[in-house]
Amino acid sequence: MINLKKISIAFVLVFSVFFLGGCQSTTKTAVVEKSGQIITKSGDEYIMKVGDDIINVTSQKVDLDTYLKKNIKVSGMFSGTTLYIDSLEEVK
Repeated sequence: MINLKKISIAFVLVFSVFFLGGCQSTTKTAVVEKSGQIITKSGDEYIMKVGDDIINVTSQKVDLDTYLKKNIKVSGMFSGTTLYIDSLEEVK
């Protein structure tokens, strides 16, 4: 004899896995653009002043040492509180 309680629990678990899994896979991180100045280096990360805000930045694509104390415009994605820079241009 089929136990309806067990079938119901199994259905809820399977549905939950598919529903929650689908929700997580559609989450996307947006590319952001920021303008400011890299003011100092701290380990592998740099500190960038953007208006009145201070953000941590790093890059595997751009040598940020070249842009210390220069006005720049960057594009990248945040992971946690660090902005990972994909592209950078100096602003004169």
